[in-house]
Amino acid sequence: MKKTALSLILILALLISAMSMIGIVNSAPTYPIPTGPLNPPVISIESPTGMTYVSWFVPVEFSVTGSWDGYVNHCTVKLSLDDGPRYVIYNMPFRAKELDQKFSITLGPISEGIHYLQISATVSSVYRVGANSTTYTNGDFSSQASVYFTVNTANQAQILIQSPQNQTYNYNKMIPLEFTVNKTESIVSMGFTLDQQANVTIPRNTTLYGPIPDGWHTVKVYSIFSDILPVSSTITFNVDTTAPSVSILSIQDEIYNSSNNLPLIFTVNETSPLITYIIDDKVNTIDGNTTLTGLQNGEHKLTVYATDNAGNAGTSETIDFNLQVPLQPQKALVAILPPMVVVFVACFGFLIYLKKRNKSSAK
Repeated sequence: MKKTALSLILILALLISAMSMIGIVNSAPTYPIPTGPLNPPVISIESPTGMTYVSWFVPVEFSVTGSWDGYVNHCTVKLSLDDGPRYVIYNMPFRAKELDQKFSITLGPISEGIHYLQISATVSSVYRVGANSTTYTNGDFSSQASVYFTVNTANQAQILIQSPQNQTYNYNKMIPLEFTVNKTESIVSMGFTLDQQANVTIPRNTTLYGPIPDGWHTVKVYSIFSDILPVSSTITFNVDTTAPSVSILSIQDEIYNSSNNLPLIFTVNETSPLITYIIDDKVNTIDGNTTLTGLQNGEHKLTVYATDNAGNAGTSETIDFNLQVPLQPQKALVAILPPMVVVFVACFGFLIYLKKRNKSSAK
C-alpha cells in the first residue's frame, strides 16, 4: 500500500515537472523571420553638406533607419573618406525589427581641398523568400549615401593643440598645455577650459597644474579675433596615477612539506602588460599564474609586481615561506651514500696507517 502511494506521488511529480518544462518552452521568446528581399537601411546625411568649411575639423551628423516585418540578425555602418579605408562605426550587437540610430562624429584634421565622404549601411538576416513561404535563405542588403565638400582655411584661423595628446598620463600635475595659432595679428584674447569648467584666460602656452583626478578629461583651447570668427580646438586625454593592486592567493607565510613545486596564483585588478615575480632575489617575467619549480628546502621570499599600461607599478605583499620536503628513501640513499663512502675510505686508510705504525714500533 505504501509502495503504491509512493509510486503515485512519483508519477504526479514527474507530470508536474513535465508540464512546467512545457510551460517554460512555450513562454520562451520567439523571433519572427522577416520576408525578403529586405529593404536596406535608409541613410540621411545632415552634415557635411556640399559647402566650403573654414576648418580642418568637419562635423559629420547622419542617421540610419530601417523597419522590417521580422527580426534581422545584423547591421553594420561604415564610413570612408576620399575612397580610403572603410571604418566600421556601428555594429548592431542584437536582433532588431527596427533601427533608428543617430551618429555624430568629427573628422579631422582634414587637408585643404575637395573631399568625398561615403557612408554605407548593411543589414544581414535569414529571411523567407515569400510572404507565406517556408523556404528560407540568407543575404546582405546595403545602401550608400555620399557627399562632396570643400575645406578652405585660407582666411580662417586654426588652433593646433600639441600637448596634451590623446593618450594616458601617469602623472596628474604640471601637464604642459601647448598649442599654435596660424593667425596672430588680430587676436583679442585666448584661453582654455578643462572639463567644461570656467574659462581661463592665457596669453600663450601654459601648464595644467593639477592635481587632475584619474580618468578621461577634455581640454578646449579657444582664440577670439577682432576681424574673423573665433576658433577653438579640443583634445581628450587620460590620467592614470593609480598602481595596480596585486594579491598573492596560493602561497602564505607558512611551512610547506609536500612538494618542491608550488603553484603561484595571484590577482591583479587591471590590465597589466608586464608581470614579474622575484623569489630569493631572482627576477622572473610571466604572463599570468604559474608554478614555482625546483625550490630548495629552506627559507624563501616571494614578491609579485604588475605594471599597467600607464607605467604604474603595483607590488604585492612579500611572502616569507619555508620549504621542508623530506627526501624520498632512494634520493636519501643517493644523498648520503657518497659521504659514507668517503668516511669508510678514510677510516680504512687510518686503520692501515695504524697497523703499519705498530709494526714499525715493534721492530
